[in-house]
Amino acid sequence: MLALGYADARELFCAVRDAAREAERVRRSIERMEAAEGVRAQGYEPATSHSRADPNGMARTDARIDYEALTARRVEEDYRLVDTACRAIYGATEDGRGGVCALMGAAVADCMWWRFCAAASWAEVADACGYSKSQARRLVAQGLDAVDFFGWPNLMGGEGAAQDV
Repeated sequence: MLALGYADARELFCAVRDAAREAERVRRSIERMEAAEGVRAQGYEPATSHSRADPNGMARTDARIDYEALTARRVEEDYRLVDTACRAIYGATEDGRGGVCALMGAAVADCMWWRFCAAASWAEVADACGYSKSQARRLVAQGLDAVDFFGWPNLMGGEGAAQDV
């Protein structure tokens, strides 16, 4: 059984991909809400263009602030899971060497990062890493097998064979 309550690396990294997608969706929603608020200059005349439902013109800003508050904890958990995956992929050391990258090489690690932490499509992974889609899929599968074989705690801390050599 893999750490963090997941049955295997595939299940865990699928959850990482979902978390990355959700965090990005929330970020974009907040950006859209901010853009809809518009920038208004400070005025000293009484405002007359606001609706009765929004007398001070702050309803959109209030809605965004409420949405940010409602999603903050979930987004924080999403980013924590993505960060955990990054440490397994690249190691937990200051220099970023370790984990899957140390064991399988940068090609495998980079393909895994793009696929799961960036939630990229196979075409995007292939383009970003310079491989065909089938090569990218094969590299990611090898990386997932390595995570299952060496174990999550070993990859996270760069212990044993997962240390940079």
